[in-house]
Amino acid sequence: MNEISKHRILRRPPKIPKIQERVEITMHDGTVLNGHVFIEATMRIQDLLNDTLHFFPLMDDSREVHLISKAAVARVRPHDD
Repeated sequence: MNEISKHRILRRPPKIPKIQERVEITMHDGTVLNGHVFIEATMRIQDLLNDTLHFFPLMDDSREVHLISKAAVARVRPHDD
């Protein structure tokens, strides 16, 4: 056994920083939610909505986090702050 195989080096892929994007979410029942979604700095909000996960977190203005079902979302509008 050589020296390299004795000591496996575990390398994690580099993390992409997350950013907060302010959005207004309209649910199918007409409820409107305002807050921030968290996406990778290289993503768009559309990418978050189209990935394979069924839920995404939304932090409201009181800093409470809600899990939002993508199936219940009718519209997402980014804010241009």
